[in-house]
Amino acid sequence: MTIGETMTVQEYEQLFKHNYERLYYHSLDIVHDEDVARDVVSDVYVNVWRLRETIASDTALSYLYTSVRNRSLDQLRHHSRHVPLIEEVIQELEHFSDTDWEEYETRIRALKAELDRQPERVRRVLYMRFYEQKSNQEVAEQLGITVDGVKKIIQRSFAQMRVSLGKKMLKFVPLLLFACMN
Repeated sequence: MTIGETMTVQEYEQLFKHNYERLYYHSLDIVHDEDVARDVVSDVYVNVWRLRETIASDTALSYLYTSVRNRSLDQLRHHSRHVPLIEEVIQELEHFSDTDWEEYETRIRALKAELDRQPERVRRVLYMRFYEQKSNQEVAEQLGITVDGVKKIIQRSFAQMRVSLGKKMLKFVPLLLFACMN
């Protein structure tokens, strides 16, 4: 299929079958809501069908990822309270090029593996702080530790992850922690 050719039903179905799950998880990494992620991907596929005459097959996957990312970010902006970390995530994701999603997925896999190596208490603190977006004070109260204890756990775990993941990942640790804790 080239520009000017209409996408056939079979080509559309193949595009859907081969990419829906990956796109769903890409959206879920951003919005952290299964229903919203499904809606985002469905909306994007509806739009692809509408634009089937203008989307070239060699750029269709890039188009899908970019559209899913942009719609997911719109949903995140619309449904989240103002939290500095979410703003950082949105800013980082807005600057991704069409091919950066592959590197992003690789980084998430590496970070998930590193998180799995962390003790349960550390994972719980990180989950509460970055995924549930609780303050250090709230985490401390719920876990029965001091605020300084929460800060030390976060600092030590970030330091360990930065060493094991390498300096290239240094600025992405907070961003990816938020994205992969689902």
